Amino acid sequence: MKFMIFFWGALLFFFCVPFPVFIYMITEEVITEPRNSFAVSYGYLGFSLLIWIYIIIFFINNLFVKTFKQRNTIYSILRNGIPREARVTRFTLIKYFPKTNMNAIQIELSFPNLRNTMIEHEMMFHDSRPQEKRYDAGKTVKILLNPNVSQEPYCILSNQKVKVNASAILLRGVFVILLIAYVIGLYYYFYTRESFDFGWRFLTFMHPIIFSGMMMIIYILVFQLIIGKFFKNTKEERILFSGRNARAEIIGISETGVSVNDQPQIMFQVSFKDFRGKEHFAVYKKIVSHLNLSSVPKQGSIEILYDENNPEKIIIPKIF
Repeated sequence: MKFMIFFWGALLFFFCVPFPVFIYMITEEVITEPRNSFAVSYGYLGFSLLIWIYIIIFFINNLFVKTFKQRNTIYSILRNGIPREARVTRFTLIKYFPKTNMNAIQIELSFPNLRNTMIEHEMMFHDSRPQEKRYDAGKTVKILLNPNVSQEPYCILSNQKVKVNASAILLRGVFVILLIAYVIGLYYYFYTRESFDFGWRFLTFMHPIIFSGMMMIIYILVFQLIIGKFFKNTKEERILFSGRNARAEIIGISETGVSVNDQPQIMFQVSFKDFRGKEHFAVYKKIVSHLNLSSVPKQGSIEILYDENNPEKIIIPKIF
């Protein structure tokens, strides 16, 4: 999974950065006269600067700011987190590292959320003492819930250690420096090559200075879409950890026509009463495996979790 994401990310990056420049260099003839008026050309220049400033800020925010914010959030949870005892309902060994005697594991925990509603949640981490079998199915572990559900992570192990990977931070720094150097070099190279004392009047929308930036914006959007398809939905996670439970009556169930990895998306229409007794109607969409389609309830009632502040937002933790 990680390899495929890295592969497609690298491929998209190639088509965004060097490819537009290469195509332009072999197809475009150098013109010694202005291509646009003063106003249009400097409008393009301002537009290109906005694009590249956004791209650089985006990568700095995602590669550095979010990492250190998450680290600070974990420190805050360790100090002020709400303790819970969680039971391990499933244990999966992902990989064993013989050099460090560590296991990469995934466990499923059952525990009360912030509203004391029993939920199940999966965690993936490295076990530094696998010989103790602390996370086998049936064992009990202590966790801390984040009282601020607007920040991730929503829960951590009570004995979790916080460590910044220095080599990863260094590689990210090198990437950002190379990106900034690429942008500066892009402007400098084409200005010295095509300005001919007319300033920036060689700029057009399809010029690599602009087009390469536009392709990078598309790259960012596509990459976020890919990440969003394969990783957790933070909105659902927020409801899982802070939502109230209710028994909802099924109004209707239908397929949306959307599928992910050939698995259909099912739309549930339900009605329920919140803890104040007020009735609400809600729609929830969930991807269901073909193997589990026969177990999806078609009528009757079903357990849901809803957002207390916006009851129309619900999740169905289990549908079979």
